[in-house]
Amino acid sequence: MSSRLRGAETDRALLAKVARSYYLDAGSKVEIADSLGISRFRVARLLERALAEGVVQITINDDGLDDPVLSAELGEYLGLDECLVVRCYGDPDQVRAQVGGAAASLLSATLGEDEVLGLTWGRTLTATTSQLTSLPRCTVVQLTGSVSGELGSSPIEIVRQASQRAGGAVYPIFSPLFVDDALTAESLRQHPGIKLALDFFDEVTTAVMSVGSWDPQISQVPEVIPEADVRRARERGCVADIAGILIGADGKLVDPAFQERCVSISYAQLDAIPRVIAVASDAGKADAIRAVTCAGLVSSLVVDHGLAEALLAGERA
Repeated sequence: MSSRLRGAETDRALLAKVARSYYLDAGSKVEIADSLGISRFRVARLLERALAEGVVQITINDDGLDDPVLSAELGEYLGLDECLVVRCYGDPDQVRAQVGGAAASLLSATLGEDEVLGLTWGRTLTATTSQLTSLPRCTVVQLTGSVSGELGSSPIEIVRQASQRAGGAVYPIFSPLFVDDALTAESLRQHPGIKLALDFFDEVTTAVMSVGSWDPQISQVPEVIPEADVRRARERGCVADIAGILIGADGKLVDPAFQERCVSISYAQLDAIPRVIAVASDAGKADAIRAVTCAGLVSSLVVDHGLAEALLAGERA
């Protein structure tokens, strides 16, 4: 081995020794300097080099923790009553799980006894209800019919999981979200089992919902409704869906006739709920979140920091 290589290895070994003594053994710079027979100023320079050259790599494990500064900034920007921004890392499923865990903790800590809790459907809500450890005794109501797709993320499964934690009455909706005509939808709404749930819509005090984006498409709704309805909604500027309600960038309904064919909470009923918590991840949903907050349909928000930064990008610019 050449003297140059030996010197490099010796130099790196010294960096590692100083770094280990400082970071792992909690030695002071003065103590390290005395033990090595060098000045404390050289120790400081060696520690700086250890970081710069990758001998020391510092990792901050803040996955799933809230960011109070970003939460306050986003809440003020969107005019929300409540905003929770979560520091999230990993793939989309991991981020969704971290956001869902934070939403579950928020709900468990703030939901009151004897409230009426309304729930929709989606992977983010599945990640939320699957991490609920406890809820005060309350009534749980399904706010939309079901769509085809994964059984685990269906609204029926979501209200089942929540009701197990709450221990109160539960009102599911055994109906599709949408049908081909308004008369069939109205007939379903009058079915005694379905009507039981619908009659509770005006009593809901807290609702927890996912938000779908149409541009870019981060939503299951365009995949399960007829192509003609998708085309018409896009032509009319649909950017978001929430509880099966199709929303434009201005926060208004884009296709009232389509909503007449849905078995779900109405725009007006959703707007009247005192506390609506939207739970979302993915920076691509920024325009969708703006739309539902612009409409005043959401009073509380739980999102990952990437989505929060995307929402604030225009304001900061």
